[in-house]
Amino acid sequence: MFWENDAYRLSATINTDYTPNGFAKLGVIPISVSFDRVADVYDRTRSLPSEVMKKLVETLTTELSGYESILDVGTGTGRFSKPLQDAGFEVVGIDISKKMIGKAREKGVNNLLVADACSLPFRDGTFDVSVCIHILHLIFRWKAALFETCRVTKSFMVSLHYARKDPVRGAYDELLKKHGYERRRPGKSEQELRDLASPAKSVFVCSYDVFADERLINLAQGSSSSQWEIPESVNQKVVEELRDRFAGRKFLQQLHITVWEIDDLKAYFEKWGA
Repeated sequence: MFWENDAYRLSATINTDYTPNGFAKLGVIPISVSFDRVADVYDRTRSLPSEVMKKLVETLTTELSGYESILDVGTGTGRFSKPLQDAGFEVVGIDISKKMIGKAREKGVNNLLVADACSLPFRDGTFDVSVCIHILHLIFRWKAALFETCRVTKSFMVSLHYARKDPVRGAYDELLKKHGYERRRPGKSEQELRDLASPAKSVFVCSYDVFADERLINLAQGSSSSQWEIPESVNQKVVEELRDRFAGRKFLQQLHITVWEIDDLKAYFEKWGA
């Protein structure tokens, strides 16, 4: 396997003393969001429709054709590691949540590590490609995590992009503000990264219907990390108001794969002064 001659074998202890060279001067303690508390319900509240997931994996596999080693940053329950592993790629998944990693193992995902994205225990250029999906917004030191991803990746990084805004989530945020609260995210999303660093390309996957009732159920459960600081009474009141507006409705979403060349991201780091 691709790491057999590497000093950073997967069986090795994570190097907790390692600090990314570009960020050592910051002296900031890593702050990230662990999903231990929602590991049991994560897949049920985050999964794409089966036909959409199938099309996504097919498109992603096509984009990754010709490459072998993949790092799944923030692998979680292995939603993407498992199908990519099944497609024949050498996938390594890292996550800070032991419970999420446990769920991934239950699915049969191999090569899993509990590790901090801001301090990856791998040599420079270990992986051909990195997958970074729905993770950067959970990390206060998101630039450090992105820097580390670039350091250990040779070719490119891929993520997902939703082309249309979610009206239910948008309305939820507006109502929260009226009640004196707002959802806070420690970092920047991969979607926001598109505005900071132009991707090499965006690949259309498919369009699909999103049902508002499903969104409302998930919001009522408070399973999103950005809701964890919202009082339960406020959350339920906001969701009830949303039901009056959105119950029974659906909206069209468009899913794309976003690709950044690693050299381009490194060039942006120089502009950012990181």
